[in-house]
Amino acid sequence: MAISRNELICDLRNYIQDELKDSAYYEELARIAPTRMAQEILMEFSRDEKKHAESFMDAYCRLTGKKFNPDPVRPSHICDYEQSLKDRIIEETNAYEDYGKMYQELCDPCLRRMFWDARTDEATHAMRIPILLHEMGPDCYQERERYSIAEV
Repeated sequence: MAISRNELICDLRNYIQDELKDSAYYEELARIAPTRMAQEILMEFSRDEKKHAESFMDAYCRLTGKKFNPDPVRPSHICDYEQSLKDRIIEETNAYEDYGKMYQELCDPCLRRMFWDARTDEATHAMRIPILLHEMGPDCYQERERYSIAEV
């Protein structure tokens, strides 16, 4: 079953908001990450999510002839780094499934490629998050040298 143009436009709006929110969330996680490597990985995820939002905004503009103006992203308050990472695995795999379905329902090669690329990144994120959990180690919250994410 193919997706209608109106459904695609509506989905793109939602995906843009989700990707921008995810980008900001990963940046917040990077601020509290226990190691420089974890900060670098999380900032890479943040950049990927922003790139997805930009790709979806370009597609939205091509389909509607209008620029999409997303709602401002509210800052997240992360209380538990470890649980947040575990939750992100679920979120990333859900996005992987959603983008895979979109890929299958579309005929346009540019749109299909856009969803394929986003899907691949989401899978990569889900597979790398266990590295971040491992990085925590048994002494995760003992005093460690912190790095500014501006250096990442």
